[in-house]
Amino acid sequence: MDMKKLLLPATWGLALIGVYLLSSSLTDKSLHFFGLAGEPEQEIAFQYPVEIVQFFVVEGKQVKQGDVILEVKRHELDSELNSIDQQISQYTLKKQEMLNSMNSQLATLQAKKQVLIADIDYKIHELQARLKMNKDILDSISESSVNSDYHASIELQDLQKKRRFAVQAIETEINHLKEQINSARMPIDAQLKELRHRKNELQRQTVALTVKAKFNGRIGGVNFKTGDLVPPYQAIMSVHSSVPRYVKGYIHEDIINDVNVGQRVWIKSLTPGHQDKLLSGVVESLGNRIVEYPQRLKKNPLIPAWGREVIVRIRADDNNLLFGEKVQVLLSEPQHSALASNIINTSRASNQQALSSQTTREIQSDNPDINTERIEASGIVWISQASHFLLVSDETYKNKTGVFVMNQRGMVEGRLSKLDDHSIDDIESISTDGRYVYLLASLSYNKKDKLTKKRKRLLRFKYQNQTVSEQKSVNLYRVLKTISETQADSRVGEFLQAALSDHSMNIEAHFVNANSLYLGFKSPHDDNRTLIIKLSDLDSLFDGEIPRAEIWRSLPLFHPETGEPMQLSDMALVNGELLLLGTSRSNRKDSVLWRYQPGNNKLESLKKFPGLNAEGVSFHPESSQIILVFDEGKKKHSNYLSLTNTDLLH
Repeated sequence: MDMKKLLLPATWGLALIGVYLLSSSLTDKSLHFFGLAGEPEQEIAFQYPVEIVQFFVVEGKQVKQGDVILEVKRHELDSELNSIDQQISQYTLKKQEMLNSMNSQLATLQAKKQVLIADIDYKIHELQARLKMNKDILDSISESSVNSDYHASIELQDLQKKRRFAVQAIETEINHLKEQINSARMPIDAQLKELRHRKNELQRQTVALTVKAKFNGRIGGVNFKTGDLVPPYQAIMSVHSSVPRYVKGYIHEDIINDVNVGQRVWIKSLTPGHQDKLLSGVVESLGNRIVEYPQRLKKNPLIPAWGREVIVRIRADDNNLLFGEKVQVLLSEPQHSALASNIINTSRASNQQALSSQTTREIQSDNPDINTERIEASGIVWISQASHFLLVSDETYKNKTGVFVMNQRGMVEGRLSKLDDHSIDDIESISTDGRYVYLLASLSYNKKDKLTKKRKRLLRFKYQNQTVSEQKSVNLYRVLKTISETQADSRVGEFLQAALSDHSMNIEAHFVNANSLYLGFKSPHDDNRTLIIKLSDLDSLFDGEIPRAEIWRSLPLFHPETGEPMQLSDMALVNGELLLLGTSRSNRKDSVLWRYQPGNNKLESLKKFPGLNAEGVSFHPESSQIILVFDEGKKKHSNYLSLTNTDLLH
């Protein structure tokens, strides 16, 4: 009887334990999740109807970033451009007619003014003569003409007042007309500006009708043939990356995962034969909603499953994953020795390909007065006559300008001290044209959305025998603001106006060539392209004059594997070609080095630097080395790298 009484509570207890264990299994914390290997895809379509002129590729062909793959044309573009040109001509003619009319009115008013003055002056002269004659008579005869003299004096005062007021009235009209004539903002100018803006946009679309590959990959499907008319938004063709670069994973809604953006993860293939091969990855983004699992990831296709999307970027460029392959994403590094060995080997292989068997090393100093942990490298330039580099830090060093002397071994020997008289901060780039050394601040607002005077400067000086002389600085921000006003109707004027109005201006790179200054913008961008603006006659700029500006180049700096738009961090002119550095626009560290040939407008990627933030590039002509510096952040040593492959420049 006692056993029967205990049986029921025991049964209930076991049932509760079972429910608890089942609940724990459904809401447990997991150290992995599953996903599918994917790729970036460039799908080519237009928002307007086009005709296929020529395909330069076929399905399955391998392409490199920047290769021309398609040319199309818009039949209505030419007619629209002609129509706009006619409207611009009409408004320009109308404006000229208005100016001619106002100039004619101005000449009439000036003539009227002269006639009026001459007429009143003649009457005044007559009265003055009469008064003088009366006075002479008074003096010689009697006082009988006193009343006559009094009235003449009043009349003279009235004439003088009339002259003054009449002249003022006419001069007011004249000044008003002159203001209208000299004004850069006549009512018709707004219409002309809008027409020119539409023309620039149509011309940009004309250029965009030649399509280039945004990354290294292969051609996917080609849906049309030459001569076909394609409706708006219809995909013409697609470009896929050479290997999977991303994993789209899913965390079950009943599972707790400690996953954060930027977190390192390990990717394991679930395909037979690939089980022991691990790839390193980084969490790129986390979805902000719950979505249904893909059919292939469901344990039971008949039972719905829901979870949160996770995008993981695969760090290795030479992985063997198949597109659409099912993988497991591990949140912690496996402890098994064979698996750990695989990770090390994969990492080494990736680094060897990216850095060409070169390794970065910390920038150090034997000088006890230099604390290299406080140097945040942002630019570097080789000074041939001094046989050393000048390295700049984008933060002031001990509240002084951060320009340092660095030898070829990456050792900082000292700091230039004679630049303290010129206030400049947030130095992002340094260059030389053989005559002068140039330092440029970013011209960007700080974290408090303030733009200090120190961030607006362009500074130059002569550097001979390790001595600084002939220092000059200019407020480049004020110069660009003036250009935005004086060239308001041009493309460069509109770009600068937008950058100034939304506080997005950030200049990270520059070089000087043939007395012209070339400015490379980190932001803003032009349809995800990087702009380089040219300012002519640099010497006159330092003499206080406003130079002419133009957009020199608009370059598509996209990651060669993922197609991600990147932002410019530095550039250097080498033997007529341009070395360009770009970094990721997101918080993750990722950099790419390109070479650009202005003569044939060819852009090609040279090296990738995953996990690194490349900030400065220079060239050492004696050894044919490309020199790069990397900023690792505050209170960390910046890094230095030399690339010795001379084929990169030839």
